[in-house]
Amino acid sequence: MAASRPPRCAVGGAVGARRPRAAGLAPVGGRVSRFTMPEVSAPRPVRLPPIERSTLSNGVRVWTLPHHALPVVSLAVLIDAGSALDPIDQPGLVGLVADLIDEGAGGRDAIRLAEALGDLGGTLETSAGPDSMSVSLWTLARHLKPALRILADVVARPDLRDEDLTRVRELRLSRLQQLRRSPAAAAERVFARAIFGDHGYGHSALGTTASISAITIGDVRAHYARVVSPSRVTVIAAGDVTHGAVVDAVNEGFGAWDGPMRDRPTSVVQRPTFPNGTGTLDAGRGTRDGRVLFVPRDGAPQSEIRVGHLGVRRLTPDYHALLLLNAGLGGSFSGRLNLRLRQQLGYTYGARSAFDMDRDAGTFACETSVQGDKTADSVIEIRRLIAEIREARPLDGAELELARGTLTRGYARHFETPRQLAGAVAQTAIYGLSDNAFEEFVPKVDAVTTDDLAAAARARLRPDELITVVVGDSTWRADL
Repeated sequence: MAASRPPRCAVGGAVGARRPRAAGLAPVGGRVSRFTMPEVSAPRPVRLPPIERSTLSNGVRVWTLPHHALPVVSLAVLIDAGSALDPIDQPGLVGLVADLIDEGAGGRDAIRLAEALGDLGGTLETSAGPDSMSVSLWTLARHLKPALRILADVVARPDLRDEDLTRVRELRLSRLQQLRRSPAAAAERVFARAIFGDHGYGHSALGTTASISAITIGDVRAHYARVVSPSRVTVIAAGDVTHGAVVDAVNEGFGAWDGPMRDRPTSVVQRPTFPNGTGTLDAGRGTRDGRVLFVPRDGAPQSEIRVGHLGVRRLTPDYHALLLLNAGLGGSFSGRLNLRLRQQLGYTYGARSAFDMDRDAGTFACETSVQGDKTADSVIEIRRLIAEIREARPLDGAELELARGTLTRGYARHFETPRQLAGAVAQTAIYGLSDNAFEEFVPKVDAVTTDDLAAAARARLRPDELITVVVGDSTWRADL
């Protein structure tokens, strides 16, 4: 490892260069003036080295992003098989696969795997999301080959033993029991189900108590064989490595892995259709304002609220305009939702909104937790603010500039470490982003106008399709 090798992942300016003194801190009479606010500098540009790519003969993809500032490497194995591929009657199955593959692999149980990782000074994590599973490992760059051998065992040669499932299941059921006491978790679960129905996006990767209790080790092994194959795997390395060395190490660990060639899974998400109504979970009566799903939590001093509808996928062409629109509505502390519900009305400690975008679809949602007797008033205010920003009072120039600063100032800090860079490359792989998506982020955000925001609001906000979920005391149900 050449310690003198210069960093190749710059985020504007030379690493270690002295920053110019802020205008407001210039010495006055030999002293620093603290009466003038320092000028805010322009956001630093993001400049990343190109992603180098190769594909093994069995279909495994290898992507490398060099970053030579420190002698470390962040490795990630992405598998194009997320919880969206769970069978309709077995939610949480992919999540169990992700939890089990590192419990024993390549003939080593969990303890021996942990010892092998300890010898490398490495840490390994597995996770499952809607669109993919991932296995990540962070270690010193000189341990690249043994680290990738461990990753290959975990991904391609997991033991998937019944005794491990028994222990993992107990942990999962305990977690689900904890979440049952969380109003926020209940609101998220009901909202996702209302938006996506039986589509795989309609449930959490954690599954349900009933499904996790019923899943057998045979189910886990069969689903692993069904959804995991070399052609659905991308190995990402970011750090003090070369592409050739990574390809050689990946080929050593994954090259002999054989499996059927499978395309990346895709799906179509239908916009939900149902009669207007207010009901307890799924039974309701007609109202004018849209569907309200009420989850009774008697004795709760607060009501957990979600208001939203089906959104867009990550590759939507108005992505940057939507981020700015959301920042102005509720994606920042200074957004209209928080200013109205917290600052002006005092109903809540905080209110926010988000466009959550996955590979095939997403959601738009406003969320907050309010004092119980302000439940109906809060829902009315949220609906009003959504309709208002779409038509009567779109974001103005001052709000746009505030939102723009929220998104761009400090953006370069997301690309400082190998782990952050590996995460950025993972997003590129999961969502099919262009290689320069992150370098273009700030310029594209800067190019958005108020007209663009108004067009995005008209196209993406649909007040007549809003679904409202409330988790709270039954006393407040009649007011909705």
